Amino acid sequence: MASKKGDILRLNYTIRDSSEVFDTTLESVAIKEGIFQKERKYEPAIFIVGMPNFFEKVDGEIEGMSIGEKRTIALEPRDAFGERNPELVRVVPLSEFKRRKVLPFPGLVVDVNGMQGKVQSVSGGRVRVDFNHQLAGKEIFFEAEVLEKVESDEKKAEALVERYFGKEKDVEVKISGKKLDLILNFDKAKNIAMRKNDFVKAALNCLSVDEINIIEKFRRVAESKT
Repeated sequence: MASKKGDILRLNYTIRDSSEVFDTTLESVAIKEGIFQKERKYEPAIFIVGMPNFFEKVDGEIEGMSIGEKRTIALEPRDAFGERNPELVRVVPLSEFKRRKVLPFPGLVVDVNGMQGKVQSVSGGRVRVDFNHQLAGKEIFFEAEVLEKVESDEKKAEALVERYFGKEKDVEVKISGKKLDLILNFDKAKNIAMRKNDFVKAALNCLSVDEINIIEKFRRVAESKT
Protein backbone atom coordinates (compact mmCIF):
# COMPACT_ATOMS: atom_id res chain seq x y z
CA MET A 1 0.00 0.00 0.00
CA ALA A 2 1.42 3.38 -1.01
CA SER A 3 2.19 5.98 1.62
CA LYS A 4 0.24 9.19 2.13
CA LYS A 5 1.19 12.72 3.12
CA GLY A 6 2.25 12.89 6.76
CA ASP A 7 3.49 9.31 6.97
CA ILE A 8 6.96 8.77 8.40
CA LEU A 9 9.03 5.91 7.01
CA ARG A 10 12.34 4.33 7.91
CA LEU A 11 14.41 3.21 4.97
CA ASN A 12 17.87 2.12 3.93
CA TYR A 13 19.51 3.61 0.88
CA THR A 14 22.69 3.45 -1.16
CA ILE A 15 23.78 6.09 -3.67
CA ARG A 16 26.13 4.98 -6.45
CA ASP A 17 27.15 5.76 -9.99
CA SER A 18 28.09 3.12 -12.56
CA SER A 19 31.30 2.18 -10.75
CA GLU A 20 31.36 3.19 -7.07
CA VAL A 21 29.28 3.86 -3.97
CA PHE A 22 29.26 7.38 -2.53
CA ASP A 23 26.83 7.11 0.39
CA THR A 24 24.87 4.42 2.21
CA THR A 25 23.00 3.79 5.44
CA LEU A 26 24.25 0.20 5.51
CA GLU A 27 27.45 -0.44 7.46
CA SER A 28 28.10 -3.69 5.58
CA VAL A 29 27.97 -1.88 2.23
CA ALA A 30 30.21 0.93 3.50
CA ILE A 31 32.83 -1.59 4.64
CA LYS A 32 32.65 -3.58 1.41
CA GLU A 33 32.97 -0.46 -0.75
CA GLY A 34 35.81 1.04 1.29
CA ILE A 35 33.93 4.15 2.42
CA PHE A 36 33.33 3.17 6.06
CA GLN A 37 33.60 6.08 8.51
CA LYS A 38 34.27 5.07 12.09
CA GLU A 39 32.67 8.21 13.54
CA ARG A 40 29.41 7.72 11.63
CA LYS A 41 26.49 5.70 12.95
CA TYR A 42 24.96 3.61 10.16
CA GLU A 43 21.21 3.28 10.59
CA PRO A 44 18.00 3.68 8.55
CA ALA A 45 17.07 7.19 7.41
CA ILE A 46 13.89 9.01 8.42
CA PHE A 47 11.68 9.84 5.42
CA ILE A 48 8.72 12.23 5.75
CA VAL A 49 6.11 11.79 3.03
CA GLY A 50 5.05 15.10 1.49
CA MET A 51 8.17 17.01 2.56
CA PRO A 52 11.57 17.38 0.83
CA ASN A 53 13.90 14.50 1.72
CA PHE A 54 16.29 13.58 -1.09
CA PHE A 55 15.79 14.47 -4.75
CA GLU A 56 12.32 15.31 -6.09
CA LYS A 57 12.20 12.23 -8.34
CA VAL A 58 13.41 9.96 -5.52
CA ASP A 59 10.86 11.37 -3.09
CA GLY A 60 8.06 10.72 -5.56
CA GLU A 61 9.17 7.12 -6.16
CA ILE A 62 9.52 6.32 -2.46
CA GLU A 63 6.06 7.69 -1.71
CA GLY A 64 4.70 5.03 -4.06
CA MET A 65 6.58 2.14 -2.44
CA SER A 66 5.17 -0.45 -0.04
CA ILE A 67 6.74 -1.63 3.22
CA GLY A 68 9.46 -4.18 2.46
CA GLU A 69 9.78 -3.08 -1.16
CA LYS A 70 13.17 -2.43 -2.78
CA ARG A 71 13.65 -0.17 -5.77
CA THR A 72 16.56 1.26 -7.78
CA ILE A 73 15.86 4.78 -9.07
CA ALA A 74 18.01 6.04 -11.97
CA LEU A 75 18.70 9.77 -11.96
CA GLU A 76 20.04 11.84 -14.84
CA PRO A 77 22.30 14.76 -13.84
CA ARG A 78 19.38 17.20 -14.14
CA ASP A 79 17.45 15.12 -11.56
CA ALA A 80 20.38 14.88 -9.13
CA PHE A 81 23.46 17.09 -8.79
CA GLY A 82 23.17 18.93 -12.12
CA GLU A 83 25.59 19.23 -15.01
CA ARG A 84 29.22 20.20 -14.52
CA ASN A 85 29.83 23.94 -14.65
CA PRO A 86 33.24 24.91 -16.14
CA GLU A 87 33.05 28.23 -14.31
CA LEU A 88 33.32 26.37 -11.00
CA VAL A 89 36.84 25.22 -11.87
CA ARG A 90 38.98 28.07 -10.58
CA VAL A 91 42.59 28.99 -9.94
CA VAL A 92 43.47 29.98 -6.36
CA PRO A 93 46.85 31.49 -5.43
CA LEU A 94 49.10 29.10 -3.53
CA SER A 95 49.70 31.93 -1.07
CA GLU A 96 46.06 31.64 0.06
CA PHE A 97 46.69 28.06 1.18
CA LYS A 98 49.99 28.95 2.82
CA ARG A 99 48.20 31.68 4.75
CA ARG A 100 45.85 29.00 6.08
CA LYS A 101 48.77 26.60 6.71
CA VAL A 102 47.39 24.10 4.20
CA LEU A 103 49.63 22.17 1.81
CA PRO A 104 47.49 21.50 -1.29
CA PHE A 105 47.94 18.41 -3.45
CA PRO A 106 45.80 16.79 -6.17
CA GLY A 107 42.75 15.11 -4.67
CA LEU A 108 42.72 17.16 -1.47
CA VAL A 109 39.25 18.44 -0.51
CA VAL A 110 39.49 22.09 0.57
CA ASP A 111 37.22 24.88 1.75
CA VAL A 112 37.76 28.25 0.12
CA ASN A 113 35.54 31.13 1.21
CA GLY A 114 32.79 28.75 2.25
CA MET A 115 32.92 26.68 -0.96
CA GLN A 116 34.12 23.08 -0.88
CA GLY A 117 36.20 21.86 -3.79
CA LYS A 118 38.82 19.32 -4.81
CA VAL A 119 42.35 20.26 -5.82
CA GLN A 120 43.10 19.22 -9.42
CA SER A 121 46.67 20.47 -9.79
CA VAL A 122 49.36 22.59 -8.15
CA SER A 123 51.81 24.41 -10.40
CA GLY A 124 53.81 27.66 -10.40
CA GLY A 125 52.21 29.15 -7.33
CA ARG A 126 48.71 28.42 -8.67
CA VAL A 127 46.26 25.83 -7.40
CA ARG A 128 43.49 24.61 -9.70
CA VAL A 129 40.39 23.71 -7.68
CA ASP A 130 37.17 22.11 -8.93
CA PHE A 131 34.19 23.39 -6.93
CA ASN A 132 31.64 21.23 -8.78
CA HIS A 133 29.93 18.55 -6.72
CA GLN A 134 31.79 15.27 -7.17
CA LEU A 135 28.66 13.74 -8.73
CA ALA A 136 27.85 16.68 -11.03
CA GLY A 137 27.35 15.54 -14.61
CA LYS A 138 26.90 11.89 -13.64
CA GLU A 139 23.97 9.52 -13.86
CA ILE A 140 23.47 8.09 -10.39
CA PHE A 141 21.42 5.28 -8.93
CA PHE A 142 19.47 5.59 -5.68
CA GLU A 143 18.79 2.16 -4.20
CA ALA A 144 16.04 2.29 -1.58
CA GLU A 145 14.39 -0.26 0.71
CA VAL A 146 11.40 0.81 2.80
CA LEU A 147 11.65 -0.95 6.16
CA GLU A 148 8.68 0.30 8.16
CA LYS A 149 6.08 2.97 8.69
CA VAL A 150 6.21 4.72 12.07
CA GLU A 151 2.72 4.46 13.52
CA SER A 152 2.01 6.25 16.83
CA ASP A 153 2.38 9.97 17.54
CA GLU A 154 4.94 9.16 20.25
CA LYS A 155 7.10 7.13 17.86
CA LYS A 156 6.68 9.73 15.12
CA ALA A 157 7.81 12.48 17.49
CA GLU A 158 10.89 10.44 18.44
CA ALA A 159 11.68 9.91 14.76
CA LEU A 160 11.41 13.64 14.07
CA VAL A 161 13.74 14.41 16.98
CA GLU A 162 16.18 11.87 15.52
CA ARG A 163 15.98 13.49 12.08
CA TYR A 164 16.37 17.10 13.13
CA PHE A 165 18.45 16.86 16.29
CA GLY A 166 20.14 13.47 16.09
CA LYS A 167 20.08 11.11 19.05
CA GLU A 168 21.14 13.79 21.50
CA LYS A 169 20.45 13.14 25.17
CA ASP A 170 19.79 16.89 25.53
CA VAL A 171 16.53 16.71 23.54
CA GLU A 172 13.27 15.33 24.94
CA VAL A 173 9.74 15.22 23.58
CA LYS A 174 6.52 14.74 25.53
CA ILE A 175 2.97 14.43 24.23
CA SER A 176 -0.09 15.06 26.39
CA GLY A 177 -3.37 14.91 24.51
CA LYS A 178 -3.13 17.36 21.62
CA LYS A 179 -0.10 19.15 23.05
CA LEU A 180 3.55 18.41 22.38
CA ASP A 181 6.47 19.75 24.40
CA LEU A 182 9.92 19.82 22.81
CA ILE A 183 12.40 20.19 25.65
CA LEU A 184 15.96 21.27 24.90
CA ASN A 185 18.41 20.92 27.79
CA PHE A 186 21.66 22.75 27.08
CA ASP A 187 24.91 23.58 28.84
CA LYS A 188 25.21 26.61 26.56
CA ALA A 189 23.24 28.38 23.85
CA LYS A 190 23.12 26.60 20.49
CA ASN A 191 22.26 28.00 17.09
CA ILE A 192 19.42 25.62 16.19
CA ALA A 193 16.68 28.02 15.05
CA MET A 194 16.34 26.35 11.63
CA ARG A 195 16.16 22.85 13.11
CA LYS A 196 13.46 23.96 15.56
CA ASN A 197 11.42 25.47 12.72
CA ASP A 198 11.80 22.33 10.60
CA PHE A 199 10.75 20.13 13.53
CA VAL A 200 7.62 22.20 14.19
CA LYS A 201 6.62 22.20 10.50
CA ALA A 202 7.06 18.43 10.24
CA ALA A 203 5.32 17.71 13.55
CA LEU A 204 2.24 19.72 12.54
CA ASN A 205 2.11 17.82 9.24
CA CYS A 206 2.67 14.34 10.66
CA LEU A 207 1.22 14.28 14.17
CA SER A 208 -2.32 14.79 15.47
CA VAL A 209 -1.23 17.51 17.93
CA ASP A 210 -2.66 21.04 17.79
CA GLU A 211 -0.11 22.81 19.97
CA ILE A 212 3.68 22.66 20.16
CA ASN A 213 5.67 24.25 22.96
CA ILE A 214 9.43 24.60 22.72
CA ILE A 215 11.10 24.75 26.12
CA GLU A 216 14.79 25.62 26.29
CA LYS A 217 16.60 24.93 29.54
CA PHE A 218 20.14 26.02 30.30
CA ARG A 219 22.27 24.45 33.01
CA ARG A 220 25.02 26.17 34.91
CA VAL A 221 28.23 24.25 34.30
CA ALA A 222 30.44 24.04 37.37
CA GLU A 223 33.98 25.22 36.81
CA SER A 224 36.55 22.49 37.21
CA LYS A 225 39.00 22.98 40.06
CA THR A 226 42.63 22.24 39.45
